[in-house]
Amino acid sequence: MNKRYLIISPVLLMLCACGGGGETAQVQTPVEVALPDTPTNPVSDVDSPNILLIISDDQGLDASAQYNLSQSLPSTPTLDSLAANGLVFDNLWVTPGCTTTRSALITGKYGSNTGVLAIGDELPGSEEVLHAYIANNEKTAHYQSALIGKWHLGGNGVASSHPNDMGIPYFAGSLVGAIPDYSAWTFTTNGQSEQSNVYNTTQLTNSAIDWIQQQSSPWFLWLAYIAPHLPIHLPPADLHSQNLSGTQTDIENNPRAYYLTAIEALDTEIGRLLDSMSEEERDNTLVFFIGDNGTPGQVADTTVYVNGSKGSLSQGGLAVPMIASGKGVTRLNERESALINATDFFATIAQLSGSDVNQIHDSISFKELLSDESSANRQYNYVEFESTRETGWAIRNQQYKLIEYSDGEQVLYDLQNDPLEKSELLSSGGDYSPILLELVTELDKIR
Repeated sequence: MNKRYLIISPVLLMLCACGGGGETAQVQTPVEVALPDTPTNPVSDVDSPNILLIISDDQGLDASAQYNLSQSLPSTPTLDSLAANGLVFDNLWVTPGCTTTRSALITGKYGSNTGVLAIGDELPGSEEVLHAYIANNEKTAHYQSALIGKWHLGGNGVASSHPNDMGIPYFAGSLVGAIPDYSAWTFTTNGQSEQSNVYNTTQLTNSAIDWIQQQSSPWFLWLAYIAPHLPIHLPPADLHSQNLSGTQTDIENNPRAYYLTAIEALDTEIGRLLDSMSEEERDNTLVFFIGDNGTPGQVADTTVYVNGSKGSLSQGGLAVPMIASGKGVTRLNERESALINATDFFATIAQLSGSDVNQIHDSISFKELLSDESSANRQYNYVEFESTRETGWAIRNQQYKLIEYSDGEQVLYDLQNDPLEKSELLSSGGDYSPILLELVTELDKIR
């Protein structure tokens, strides 16, 4: 069988306001899941790549070596290699929080169209998630799919929805927003929960390797790491390059150093996952790596983004790393400035798996950008978010970004000339009414 594989890695981030600092107790009723039968004659169509979406939890641009914005960055040779042999995107917008970004990714819809606007909101059972969409489409139904890692779409408290209930055939990971300890956490496989003492990033990688090795037909794997989300900790020594004591005092005094070390451990385990594949698999794999929101304020480099971090509608909360590398990516060691929204992964992955769709819901496929720099389709980017800290919306075109907060205050930035948002324009006295009219007109269409 001539297989092709696609790897997509979103960066799952460190300190998701999702779930605060601890894990909410979960009581799960065992769920019987009927997994699709493995075909005796697996599809060998070369246009059926395997798809791996990797998400880093709480990793912003200031903590990503591929963007070189900070003086303190993690050593990430695996991601560096993917970037050097692929495409780095400079304008991916997610949402300021983990729940809201995951909802946008898995439904292809803005939060205003699902009701998932705040961290901890529950994804309605009426929504068709990406895994179910692929399974229900006759052109993509030959794909096997799974979600390994973080769910956090079941609402606060005891999760009232479960990945299996939403049409995801296989789930292994954590249902909640944060775990209490990376070496002592609740590991749920479909409906069965147990205590795990294996370092979380390692366990999720083990699960991904095991699941992939069981597949004999094209597959889509959503691999949602919890790292580098809090709690801040020192990973096992063989997974990183830092010389840190790991004492609580040192962690409290140097939180960013430990946060970056968790990213290094994540990079090491991603490397192990890729190395576990055969040469044929690697040659036929497309990798997407992304983050789910900006770096948490406790560990953000405030000299980079002066106006905010995770939980904020500033660039520090919305702009995250994105890498595409592998089979189908012919633009090697290049950068792409096209606007990408978290919602766009829905249409892109559907199209890569064989669907005719290139636009659905609020999702616009960027598949053609992997090989053609002139094929950008999105003209505007939009995000809406609610929290006790900051509520509002943001919209941008290729150059200008407008934010409106719940109290009606508006701010405008020129992201082409001021990507770190150091100079607010509306207070400068200039006439920006044509720009405001354009952006608000588009906003009205979206909403």
